[in-house]
Formats: sequence, structure tokens, C-alpha cells
Amino acid sequence: MNSPRRAEENLRFQLRPEAACEDFDGRALVLLCDSLQLRELNAAARKIVARLDGRRTVKDIAGALAAEEGTPEPETLVSVRDALLQMEAQGVVRRMVKLVAERPENMSAAKYLVDPDISFRQEDDGGLLYNVETDSLEVLNPVAVAIWSFLAAPRTQAEVVDHLCAVCAGAVREQVAQDTGEFLESMLKKGFIGVVEEPA
Repeated sequence: MNSPRRAEENLRFQLRPEAACEDFDGRALVLLCDSLQLRELNAAARKIVARLDGRRTVKDIAGALAAEEGTPEPETLVSVRDALLQMEAQGVVRRMVKLVAERPENMSAAKYLVDPDISFRQEDDGGLLYNVETDSLEVLNPVAVAIWSFLAAPRTQAEVVDHLCAVCAGAVREQVAQDTGEFLESMLKKGFIGVVEEPA
């Protein structure tokens, strides 16, 4: 069985399709068009993003950068992996995975991820999702937007609950857990999120 760290070395990422990247003197700004947010990338992160094509693994990118910069590959691998996971959490890049639309047998162990083909628009009092395949629209309240944003990276139901309890003052954990389970099941059924298919 592969260790989580070894599995992370084999992950593939690409710049999100709704992101536009512009270089400025060794740094870069990424505009997340769907949410109208800016993210700044340092020079190291920009070099990583420039190599993303959805086919190269974290290990491939780290090897190329280590050779180019004359740095030890193990250290470069850790830096590249950490940078990509951070950019994934910020919504700059997305993981190349296969999503399954069926309800998992064990909902608590499943990792949920937003469907990259869904359009999201931030609003003052929540957000809007649009699924072009089904021509369906979903209105999100601010808490649902917090979940949607958090699912830019694969997360378990327990991780979503922990996140909501941390960001929502006075939240009652049992109620958050129940509401989160219902929300995830509803979004999965409507095709807005998927379950990450783990490699065999």
C-alpha cells in the first residue's frame, strides 16, 4: 500500500480553467474569474505553475526544477508538493482526479471535491452554481459558499465539519455534522460535486 506522501508525489495538477495568470517582475497575479479574487504567486510558485499541464506529476516537476536550480531533489519535492497543495486550497490549481457521481457506501471516509466543470459566481450574500450539462442552477447561502470553497481540495465530511466549526462562531457540532451530510448528499445527487475515486 502506498504511503500518503508517496501518493502525493504522483498527483497531477493544472491551473484552473477559470484562472488567468499575469507575470510581474518575478512574481505573478492570478485572477480567479469565477469569484473575482486575486492571488499573488511568488517566483517559486510561478515556476511550478508554468510547468503544470495535467500530465506531469509532482515528482516530475520537482525533478525538473531540482535539475534546473541545482537543488537537492528530496527538498525540492517537498517544496513543490506543499506549494501545489496550498495553491489547490486557494483555488488556483486543481487536482487531476476521476470523480464518481454515485453516493459512496461509506460517506464518512469519502473525499468530496467540487466538479471542475461547474461555474461558480460569488455574490454579496452567497453564491450561484451553474451546471451546464444539466442546465441547472443552485443558489448558495454564505455557509454553503464556505463549504464549496473548502472543497477546492478533496475533503472528507469530517474535515468539512471541522472547518465549519472553526469558521462559524457558536456552531453546534452535531447540527453542523447533520447539515453538512445533507448538503454533501444533495450536491452529489445534483452533480455539483463528486467523490474522488481513489487509485486501486
